[in-house]
Amino acid sequence: METKGILLILSVAVCGLFFWPVMAEAKLVTIEIEAVVDYVDDDLSVLEGKINVGDIITGWYTYDTSTPDTNPLPYVGDYEHHTPPSGISLSVGGFEFKTDPANIDFLVEIINDSTSGGLHDSYVLISYSNLSLSNGASVDTIAWFLRDASATALSSTELSTTAPVLDQWQANVLSIESDRAFGIRGHVTSAIPEPTAILLLTVGALLVRKGR
Repeated sequence: METKGILLILSVAVCGLFFWPVMAEAKLVTIEIEAVVDYVDDDLSVLEGKINVGDIITGWYTYDTSTPDTNPLPYVGDYEHHTPPSGISLSVGGFEFKTDPANIDFLVEIINDSTSGGLHDSYVLISYSNLSLSNGASVDTIAWFLRDASATALSSTELSTTAPVLDQWQANVLSIESDRAFGIRGHVTSAIPEPTAILLLTVGALLVRKGR
């Protein structure tokens, strides 16, 4: 039994040694999110009655921390992503709402200490180019908007390697829109880094500590 335990530890250590350098240089960040539907506008029944208030939305978004900031303003960071696997993918009511991987137009905007419209911080994701639904309906935008009126949630306009801390934001709106067909609004209840990334980072951190 003791031998098996030692072998397990050695296996974990080897995996950690193999993956830690990769994680240290990794530029991609994937955040898993869960949200609750607050409002549905579907007069044309495009969503077939399958999405209702209270339903749970699950999914993820991915961005690249090496993406350059295209906004010259010192308090705004605009990070335009056009290459895979950047984008967002959400699922609710049997429908999939996803960035089109063949035509990615995904913006991450970070606003720190803006005085426009009152002092605030903002964290914004918008996917402008998305796959149509399985029934052929178009999806114009998928977006997530956070706003902190105390301007304490952020300390810079740089892309973070961690997920937003939700209780630091007073406004929290997830939206899925089709201009001519439907609208879905919700709020995100959970935002955490991808589990695989957490595991590898934890193993790597432990190995670094042991090496000191």
